[in-house]
Amino acid sequence: MRSRNIILVILFIFMTTTLSAQKLTMGYLYPAGGEVGTTVEIEAGGLNIDKATKVLFSHPGIKGEVFPVKEKASAKRKRKRLTDQSSPQLADKINIKITIADNVPCGLYDLRLQGPKGVSNMLPFEVASYPNFVEGATSTLRKPNRVKSLPAVLCGYVSPGGIDYFKFSGKRGETIVASVKGRALVPYIADAVPGWFQPVIKIVDSKGREIAYSDDYHHHVDPVIITTLPKDGDYTLMIHDAIYRGREDFNYRVQLGVIPFVTGRYPAYGVVGKRVKQRIEGVNLGTTKATVKVKKEGYNQVTFTNSIGTSNAVPFYALPKGIRLLNSPKDGAELMLTNAITDSLTAKSKIKRYKIYAEAGEQVIVELIGRRNDSRIDAVLRLRNAQGRIVAEADDTEDPTRGLMTFHADPILKYKARRNEMMTLEVEDIHRGYGKDYHFLLRRHEQLPSFNAFVSPANITIPSGGTSMFNIDIKGKLKRPAHIEVEGLPKGYTTSTTKLLRGKKWNVSITAPKGAEVKRFPIEVKLNYPGPSGRERTNVLPVDKMMQAFYYTHYIQAAELALDVTESSPYRLSLDFDINQEIPLTFQTDSIKVRVLIDKNPGFDEPVELMLGNKTRLFSLEPISIMPEEREKTIYIKLNEAALEKLKSRKGRPLWQMYIVGTVKGEIIQRGRRRFQNAKYREMTPIFIIRLKK
Repeated sequence: MRSRNIILVILFIFMTTTLSAQKLTMGYLYPAGGEVGTTVEIEAGGLNIDKATKVLFSHPGIKGEVFPVKEKASAKRKRKRLTDQSSPQLADKINIKITIADNVPCGLYDLRLQGPKGVSNMLPFEVASYPNFVEGATSTLRKPNRVKSLPAVLCGYVSPGGIDYFKFSGKRGETIVASVKGRALVPYIADAVPGWFQPVIKIVDSKGREIAYSDDYHHHVDPVIITTLPKDGDYTLMIHDAIYRGREDFNYRVQLGVIPFVTGRYPAYGVVGKRVKQRIEGVNLGTTKATVKVKKEGYNQVTFTNSIGTSNAVPFYALPKGIRLLNSPKDGAELMLTNAITDSLTAKSKIKRYKIYAEAGEQVIVELIGRRNDSRIDAVLRLRNAQGRIVAEADDTEDPTRGLMTFHADPILKYKARRNEMMTLEVEDIHRGYGKDYHFLLRRHEQLPSFNAFVSPANITIPSGGTSMFNIDIKGKLKRPAHIEVEGLPKGYTTSTTKLLRGKKWNVSITAPKGAEVKRFPIEVKLNYPGPSGRERTNVLPVDKMMQAFYYTHYIQAAELALDVTESSPYRLSLDFDINQEIPLTFQTDSIKVRVLIDKNPGFDEPVELMLGNKTRLFSLEPISIMPEEREKTIYIKLNEAALEKLKSRKGRPLWQMYIVGTVKGEIIQRGRRRFQNAKYREMTPIFIIRLKK
């Protein structure tokens, strides 16, 4: 426990002194949703969120208003010592009043907070068909929270070692659904192992006898109970973490009642713009038929609505127009570049077989989509030649664009044909499972992108007249230099070098003109790069990065990429040289001379401490400040001779992106027994490049 708290403190120091001044970071929303057509008051917890002034949603029909926190006398909220499971990154709290229009579809939407210094990370906010029922201060099996009417959404969070109890009444023969959202509300928790809330639920009768239990739903962490009540009477739902962890971000929403729940819609694949008639399975539906038509290519979420309410969302994958989709074809159907095949494994055909023709030297690429579309299949692909010998096989292939997945079970098979040949493609579940929900889609490609590109943060905060930056991450192989295109920047905005010179990561700074209008506007980032058939352009996906269990980083797609221009800081930093000109570095260099300019507002007279924005083993900068009377400062970035010596054996000409940060120290914050120094202001210079010259 002690080492864990040390890590928490380190993370907190990093957040408050290394990122941006008073960066808003949300850790949880409670309750994390509301009923459509109503107004709900929720609490948000996090770091520096008490500076928030606005609430931003990814749907225009949801509006939010920040107002002061009203302290609640809850027994759960007395845990504020660093010796328990509480986190200093959840110490700040605000209340938000949210109004949901009556035409907002049920589902999860992005919620962000906006403050004077920028925009926070995103957390999901659920719009549901049923009213919230918020837990009381404490509950036990003998004194549970009494739910007076169903359906309802039970809202709460678990304490360390705690179990929450909810009593409800039911009638014999009713099919009750208890569908939990826990991990869905906070997908990844950085300081928890496993790196999310792992809910467990159980329903017992009035005598404490177990009626139903669930700790997962298929391959999903969040559990679901579907059970028929054996008699009239009272029942109690119990919920806790699988290993009895707990605090405010271990929060949950349980949709409970005789409500519609879809267990499957078949087929689960279609083509953009075409109506697909589906068989629908589940409980409390009243029908077995449904129709779906989507406008968006790729992964979609569809729901079913009846007089009771709106069901859970079920994925539906849509192919682009022009591709012919074969639905459950006969054995031996041919998979070509112009078609795709959707099918399911059955008891009689636990292995499905299809034909593939390839000419000598042709690259055969087959992608299977199953688990990514909520199928239960853990597929393996095998390619056999005309003699029946296996010439290629593929199992799990990671898809970094699916940031909420931690088990990637869909394969991509690649094989270069040696001769003109008709081959056989086999699909099998590695565990020999079968059934309607072991469905899949097969698609053949001439080629697949060799990389995925992500831009973060999805909300870039920049002070009027100041500089900020975004990161480009490349997953895969980008073999040649590419050009980063930033679309939507108003006139007068400038960027640092947008030529991506190396393959995995690149930073781009944006500088707003002095007096730039304070506003929020969408932008797009594209990558222009040489492909096999000439120049190609691809969208860079806007994401929020989330850390799981101290280590793993996931890319969570955001609704949009936006630039948020805030009020001007009292000073701005710049450089006295062309940032597009590389600074040469040789093995004889012992320091790099850089002149930093500062433009101050009248009356600003505080010292500004300069530091390197991205420290490495090679470069260092002694603490130095721009004093109130100074308008520029010459600094010397020192080089570590031992680290420089190691570069002699490296091939090529390595380069480093560098920027200087100027910080004004601010308030001292007390977190338990520890004190932390926050930043009052933190501004940066544009990014410049240092390159080794051999």
